[in-house]
Amino acid sequence: MNQEMNIEKVIGYIKKRPCMYIGELNFNYLHQFLGGFLYYAFSTQRADEIDKGFQDEFHDWTRKWLEKNEKIFFTVSVGYDFYIQSICETQQECFDLFFKLCDIFFKELHDRID
Repeated sequence: MNQEMNIEKVIGYIKKRPCMYIGELNFNYLHQFLGGFLYYAFSTQRADEIDKGFQDEFHDWTRKWLEKNEKIFFTVSVGYDFYIQSICETQQECFDLFFKLCDIFFKELHDRID
């Protein structure tokens, strides 16, 4: 089902003004906000291919990207929030890395599904 708003667009809006959406620059808040958005999209059957790709692939994709590009090996398989927070020292670094990874991930996802 096609919808006007998906996770990629939501992340794009948040990137411009994070505190407007989550109150303060706290990466855990961002993760929870996006989880709530995806829960709503899937529970109302409004999730599109972009939502499904992010939900199904972004955790593992982030792990693999960081292991390859940052030369880090993670011993556990968990969520993207863990991986990002494990290598960042500040909340701003977490946000910057997350948005960078999203840009790369969504470009690759579009290349596959278009």
